Amino acid sequence: GKKSRARRTLGFYRSAFGIKQPYRVLVDGTALQAAANLGLDLRVELPKVLGGRAEVVVTRAVVAELRSLGKEFKSATATAKRLPKLDSTGSGQAGAASASVLSAVENGNARRLCVLTEDAALQQRLAALSGVPLLRFARQVIVLEPPQRDERAAAEGAAEELARANDRRAALAPDAPDAAPKKRKRLREPNPLSCKKKKPAPAPTSSGASGEAGVKKRRRGRRRAAAPAAASEGEAGREPNPQCAQ
Repeated sequence: GKKSRARRTLGFYRSAFGIKQPYRVLVDGTALQAAANLGLDLRVELPKVLGGRAEVVVTRAVVAELRSLGKEFKSATATAKRLPKLDSTGSGQAGAASASVLSAVENGNARRLCVLTEDAALQQRLAALSGVPLLRFARQVIVLEPPQRDERAAAEGAAEELARANDRRAALAPDAPDAAPKKRKRLREPNPLSCKKKKPAPAPTSSGASGEAGVKKRRRGRRRAAAPAAASEGEAGREPNPQCAQ
């Protein structure tokens, strides 16, 4: 439907030209007069069409043009006076309204404006500009025109050129290290209170080993010497058997 087409169109202008909410819609005298004839409040209708917040603005030249048209445009003139005024290079004199609208959006539409107009000649000139969403009246409703084929091609070409430029910059950039160098831990000085000297273990000496061996040999020798002495004492203490003496 119309809403889905409007979303796709706005998605294109958002991605290709950075036009996003809150939208600023520049209107001319023909748009204000058409809204007055239909009894429409642009500050209410435009957010519905664009699907988001929208601000309606005019140029001083548009206000001057409406004033010069007389009582028939009294309602449109009163509405234009209440709207925020957009600075433009056009003069504030009548007859310069179309030029002021064009000057506000040409050279890349730096202020990211949408334009609503019923001026057929102005619509053609705006359609030739890139990056300017164009709105118009279709019977009793406001519609958003889809981007021109040339506009889409120009946007795609700009995107491809940007991608190539990014590839060139990436190719010329020095290779980044795979991983950041690890920070070395600083060696801390030891705490003198916690550093205690270890006592050296006494090393075994050859004399000590031979001394222990000598002690063991003396003990064994004493045991052997004590055994025959005990045996001789036992024999001496025995009494002779009288039967054997006879």
